[in-house]
Amino acid sequence: MIPRFDLYDFIANLIPGLVFLWCVQVLVRLMGWHLPLDFSGGLAETSILVALSYIVGLLLQGVSQGLVEKHLLIRVWKGFPSERWLLPDDEHFSTDYKKRLLSLIAMRFKVTTEPDLPPNCSPNREQALRLKKNRELFSLCYHDVGNSNPRPLILNAHYGLFRCLLTMFALLALLSLIGLVFALLTRKSQVMALGVWTCLFLISTAITYARCKKRAEDFAQSVFDLFMVNATSKITN
Repeated sequence: MIPRFDLYDFIANLIPGLVFLWCVQVLVRLMGWHLPLDFSGGLAETSILVALSYIVGLLLQGVSQGLVEKHLLIRVWKGFPSERWLLPDDEHFSTDYKKRLLSLIAMRFKVTTEPDLPPNCSPNREQALRLKKNRELFSLCYHDVGNSNPRPLILNAHYGLFRCLLTMFALLALLSLIGLVFALLTRKSQVMALGVWTCLFLISTAITYARCKKRAEDFAQSVFDLFMVNATSKITN
């Protein structure tokens, strides 16, 4: 059993869970209800709140990875940057960089960088096979880089954090929007407050999405760059 939280657990799980619970309590109060959460209690209440926040953070991470990433981000991005950038028609890398990268991968791991395409393969099927192959190549590069530089690990942790925050703010925006509609229908006096919270959550969702996308790209770029530097130095030596 792990005796203490590490820094990543604290940042990526506890803080989003705590913020989510606090925002939910504020929204619920604006709608005239109350949750049995005490943010100003004693040691016992604080301990329970920390444990509950950590559990909620883990659930948010699970939803962000299993639902938001798998069924939203990958579809919007048409594959992870690490997979998409190695496609023949992708223009993120220059032709020379991509050619050198694939050549180094082939020499380092003694593998082919082209997928095994069946005859009469449809364009969609070919795209899926190429993305799968590129995912495998990136995984090899990532494990080859290992702990030679902490930058990929840090960027990957940031990506997970922003993905979790994106999920959190999207859920809060949905909840506040439901509360706003409820307040309009029942003519409650908290329409303005709920409207402000809805706008803040929508803006936060857009910002965290942009940062999530940027961190995913930075992570892929750092792994490829480090792999090329390490592989080139090994060849020249």
